[in-house]
Amino acid sequence: MLLLLGLCLGLPLFSESQEEAQIWDDTSEQVMLRVPRQLRLLQRLKTKPLMAEFSVKSTIISRYAFTTVSCRMLNRASEDQDAEFQMQIPESAFITNFTMLIGDNVYQSEITEKEKKSSDRIKEKRNRTTDDNEEKGTDMFKASLVIPSKDKAAFFLSYEELLQRRLGKYEHIISVRPQQLVGRLTVEVNILERSGITSLEVLPLHNSRKKGSGKAEGDEGPPPSTIINHNETFAKVVFKPTVVQQAKIAQNGILGDFIIRYDVKREQNIGDIQVLDGYFVHYFAPKNLPPLPKNVVFVLDISASMVGAKLQQTREALVTILNDLRPQDRFNIIGFSNRIKMWKDHLLPVTPDNIRNGKIYMYHLSPTGGTDINGALQTAIKLLNNYVAQNDIEDRSVSLIIFLTDGKPTFGETNTLRILSNTKEATGGQICIFTVGIGNDVDFRLLEKLSLENCGLTRRVHEEEKAGAQLIGFYDEIRTPLLSDIRIDYPPDAVERVTKTLFPNYFNGSEIVIAGKMADKKFDQLHVEVTASNSKKFVILKRDIPVESRKMGNDVSVTPGSVSGGGKDPNHLERLWSYLTVKELLSSWVQSNSEQEKEQLRQKAQALALNYHFLTPFTSMKLKKPGLHPNQLEDTHGMSAATGPTTVVQNLREASMQPEPAPKKPYGPRIKISKTSVDGDPHFVVDFPVSKLTVCFNIDGEPGDILRLVSDHLGSGVTVNGELIGAPAPPNGHKKHRTYFRTITILINRPERSYLEITPNRVILDGGDRLVLPCNQSVVVGSRGLEVSVSANANVTVTIQGTIAFVILIHLYKKPAPFQRNHLGFYIANSKGLSHNCHGLLGQFLNQDAKLVGAPEEYSKNLSNHQLSPPAEGVPEAILKVKGRRVPVVWKQRKIYNGLEQVDCWFDKNNAAKLIDGVYKDYLALHPFDTESARGPSMSRKAEPDSLHEESA
Repeated sequence: MLLLLGLCLGLPLFSESQEEAQIWDDTSEQVMLRVPRQLRLLQRLKTKPLMAEFSVKSTIISRYAFTTVSCRMLNRASEDQDAEFQMQIPESAFITNFTMLIGDNVYQSEITEKEKKSSDRIKEKRNRTTDDNEEKGTDMFKASLVIPSKDKAAFFLSYEELLQRRLGKYEHIISVRPQQLVGRLTVEVNILERSGITSLEVLPLHNSRKKGSGKAEGDEGPPPSTIINHNETFAKVVFKPTVVQQAKIAQNGILGDFIIRYDVKREQNIGDIQVLDGYFVHYFAPKNLPPLPKNVVFVLDISASMVGAKLQQTREALVTILNDLRPQDRFNIIGFSNRIKMWKDHLLPVTPDNIRNGKIYMYHLSPTGGTDINGALQTAIKLLNNYVAQNDIEDRSVSLIIFLTDGKPTFGETNTLRILSNTKEATGGQICIFTVGIGNDVDFRLLEKLSLENCGLTRRVHEEEKAGAQLIGFYDEIRTPLLSDIRIDYPPDAVERVTKTLFPNYFNGSEIVIAGKMADKKFDQLHVEVTASNSKKFVILKRDIPVESRKMGNDVSVTPGSVSGGGKDPNHLERLWSYLTVKELLSSWVQSNSEQEKEQLRQKAQALALNYHFLTPFTSMKLKKPGLHPNQLEDTHGMSAATGPTTVVQNLREASMQPEPAPKKPYGPRIKISKTSVDGDPHFVVDFPVSKLTVCFNIDGEPGDILRLVSDHLGSGVTVNGELIGAPAPPNGHKKHRTYFRTITILINRPERSYLEITPNRVILDGGDRLVLPCNQSVVVGSRGLEVSVSANANVTVTIQGTIAFVILIHLYKKPAPFQRNHLGFYIANSKGLSHNCHGLLGQFLNQDAKLVGAPEEYSKNLSNHQLSPPAEGVPEAILKVKGRRVPVVWKQRKIYNGLEQVDCWFDKNNAAKLIDGVYKDYLALHPFDTESARGPSMSRKAEPDSLHEESA
């Protein structure tokens, strides 16, 4: 698989990484020579690995951008260290590849299908942010791993996007946030536009989400050390700050967004058409047209949640927008909470008096009550429909609703499907709704569908100082409609598989892009016909465009290999066509309410994304490890997680970017597993570290029983239960059946309630958001003190607040015998955070100690601690004294840790009748998340009379 069009790299990325891996030592020396002494000292004091290089190379060909990010890290410490690579990518981009190098091992990705349920779930989780430094309009990609001592690692991420034209400019944004000062930091952007480049500018570094960083000296013009070279059709921009220059911008390495804006020359109103190897793209952005009149209703949320800065900033922004209305426009203002407040019962012309009175009315609106989204929309639509119906409008006009809210529907009609249906029926396709979601509590999915279904756009405005500016910027995109009801036609026998050709509006400064395939490459010209409405007239544009298969200019070399793996240079127009088609299929999937139609759209989008290696909600990305020596096992800690975009179109957080199962290893060397455990049939093992005794026992339960293993709900807020599954007994065995743990459930009650359900196949984490992680893929997820780490087909580690850790081993059989079942083993790795009142079959022993009496002195401790031969069969029973009780035990050997490690223990052969508090039925839970403590230390039964007599003697 090709990594990405690194069009100015000159070599495939994979080959480049192999060559550069040979000069790591030289690179590290050069890096350190450039770092000032004080900064070098600070870096040495940090525990995280040194980032030797952070490089972004982006090539834009005809508005289509190919970007590759590479990051190289060095672990100079004498121990393994955790490392994390993270990169913000534009929300409109598709990730096409991710590669990791750990030492000499190369992990390369492949795009695979994703099950339908997974894609549905991911779609519901869109537009969530998880990082304080994350910019609006971006997705966050993260990958974490452990770098071995004195070793190196590298990351390579590739993504593609079609640049959108807004306010007359294309904007390309590259996130420069390496999280630390970097020895070699480079951003290189190459732009090739056959039409000609105009108005190229590089903006100051921008970082609004992190105050106090991302501001260079002067804060005007390009960032320091930026070099710009360009001619008529080609431009090269390089940003290469030294460590000292980086430190002046941001000591924490969060420099901000590197932004390039440019436009292209346009000679014809009918647009620019480009053809290459059987694919064409049509860019349509006419100019010098009179604006269409607007009929616009501003709908403002004035519910109680808008109190304070949100409403104040919104009012200030609307004042600016009202001042911008043209004399031929018509407008009205609606405020809504649980009541709908209209300024006037009809649309008003734009006059100085009406604008002034509208501002006064807006400032008298006070926040109170709930949120009636349906009622507000219906009122606005009725105003616009009545105006159009009652007035014989000579001029053609555009009817718009600008809808602003910060919440979810809480009053009136609250069902989102009915709100969408009511709105679409009322507009009749004649009114466009532009929605703005303010803050983090808004139902952004509802706003997005409202806009998609009603020819509008949607934006999210963050709660920050520049919220008003964001709102004004959004309005500027739609302030000047030039055309409406646009239709673009091509001869049906000349083209095929063409993207959308009908558009409700065209706004000044934007662009319409259409792509398709040529049905016959022999055509020497392409007939294009555009029909649209403009002010008082109906516009028809016709033109025959000469068609010739053009090659790339010689300004940029195209030698990255093939995206599809065939070895030839990729066709950027073909990539652009596939990108647009997948985007339109995803948009149609969101809008559709028919399950049959949604499934057809899903299949089409998935097939296309797989063919062109796009990571979408319907595909997933896995890392594969090629060419391993059979004896070279992959450490489970070598690659702990790769997570990706958590907003908009993509979401990798739910284990979609994980390594394939490596050769199975019993447990990772970095995972500390104590002997205190329950595993197998089930066999319980309890470790008493003070007396250095290990005790084991069996409990023969019944299939379906749910056993309390750890019960500390009132103490630390942690409860662990295990559900048994049955299997026939082995031939000639003494048992009537065998039992194993098929499910381990963990309830965490602090700092917030979380539920974990673990089976051999999957882990379900429900902490408000439901997360399903397959056990055959490695992944790490976590938040607010809870971390869940899955090592593929090996184990699941649950860490709570850093003081409690459980390891669940996964036992899988390729060809199980009748008496074998895939099952789980439960091990307590860290119990420091559990309280002294902890109970359960294992929990009751965590704060206890035991003493062995009646055994020969050499067997007073576990045999594994002595250089002794195994005892003879006739070793007398010993007496274990624990909790004031005397328990007969015998020496025994047990296999734990996946059956590959042996432990010596003193075995209670009476099914723990005297060892545990109470009896077996006291430890049965009613359901998997039952937290009721049946018994505790205060309820422990008294020692038997003969035991007391022996104790006093």
